[in-house]
Amino acid sequence: MPLVNSWYQLIQALPEPEGLVFNLCNTNINYSELYNATKEKGGTLNRAYISNQRFLNGLTFVTTGQHIYKSGLTFGDALIAKCEHGRIRVRKVKGNVRLINVARTKRPYTNESTPMVFLLGDWLTDIGFASDTLMTVASEPGCITFIAYDKAIIYSEIVKYARKNKMQLIQVSTKEGAPLITLTGNRITNAGFSLGDIFAAEYEYGSIKLQKFDPERFGFPEVENPGD
Repeated sequence: MPLVNSWYQLIQALPEPEGLVFNLCNTNINYSELYNATKEKGGTLNRAYISNQRFLNGLTFVTTGQHIYKSGLTFGDALIAKCEHGRIRVRKVKGNVRLINVARTKRPYTNESTPMVFLLGDWLTDIGFASDTLMTVASEPGCITFIAYDKAIIYSEIVKYARKNKMQLIQVSTKEGAPLITLTGNRITNAGFSLGDIFAAEYEYGSIKLQKFDPERFGFPEVENPGD
């Protein structure tokens, strides 16, 4: 969200149920009135600044304090942010869920753009998808499911099972020392995913289910009260 180029502008941070809202404050404000109104709502004011750190470069603001605990958030929570002009809403992501974009890749011979799903990181090892793990991929409207198989299972039996149930059989690869799952082709489009779509990767040990992103599930109704 482009806040503006002015580093001195104030950001109002207010607690909401299981989240926060950050409001960009107009420059033509009465500071004391804004301060008191913010405190009454249990929030705080933060000042935007220009950061020159290696991994944090550009217009930045940081918020700390009791208003975070009042919102039901705590250290280590995964968050999702909805950005619009002058406002950022943040909500806690409940359960074992990661939000991922459908990326773009190119077909090897035609150079044609095609959607790609890739999951990367050591979290895959923790849920049974270590490098070289064999898995089946099932696709249906609105959903793609990955199931991991133990190395002790006979390969030919997995192949028979995959063919019988019209599943794809792929293997977890490695990138920069971390497990990588890559999927391209018709199984993505058959599930209804397109380039740039956001999907929720819901996981448990041995299983990952990709489903289309539902904003309401994460506390973002399609129609919000403008006065909120």
